[in-house]
Amino acid sequence: MTRDKILESAAHEIELNGMTQFRVKRVAYAAKISVALLYSYFDDREDLIACAIVHRFREVLLGLAETFTHPLESVETTEDLRQALRIIIADAQVPARTEARIQRIESMSFARHNPTASAGIAEAKKEVATRIVSRVKPLEDKKLLAEGMSAVAFARIWYALFFGQIELEGEHALSVNADEWFTALTVLAEAAIRKEPSSLLS
Repeated sequence: MTRDKILESAAHEIELNGMTQFRVKRVAYAAKISVALLYSYFDDREDLIACAIVHRFREVLLGLAETFTHPLESVETTEDLRQALRIIIADAQVPARTEARIQRIESMSFARHNPTASAGIAEAKKEVATRIVSRVKPLEDKKLLAEGMSAVAFARIWYALFFGQIELEGEHALSVNADEWFTALTVLAEAAIRKEPSSLLS
């Protein structure tokens, strides 16, 4: 618990002051421990920063995965899946989700230059990928996905949309209003769902 408290304080310090203005003393103070005790958990300042980045990255990734998978847990029919995807699409548009995505990208950028962060982020990705697949696989088993759409392919599509999407503000060639984007995602979601025989006849 002490280590987690330190990591949370360090992650908050990075968010407030950035890595160049990062101060170990402020982290220790926020965690209500001594600097000496802090260094019994981490090798040095850089190790603490790397571990804090991995800690926040994992939290962000798990939070996004929960947004993506939680509505799928009780899906039994194609109509359930349709409703679940509407919830997922709406929740993914919350501004905090964009902030989380940007934070994730910044963490990955730092990790390229730090072996501890790089290894930790790779492990977090594996953990989250396994969780997503375990929750999406039942959709394929229940034959709720469109013909030719595997559970992994379905997960990859939505992962790319929700985890990779970055806010594109201002006027430019890729500007799209919120309603238009929501409609496009809904059309894409509908295409991923198996068509019932009655739908084919009508």
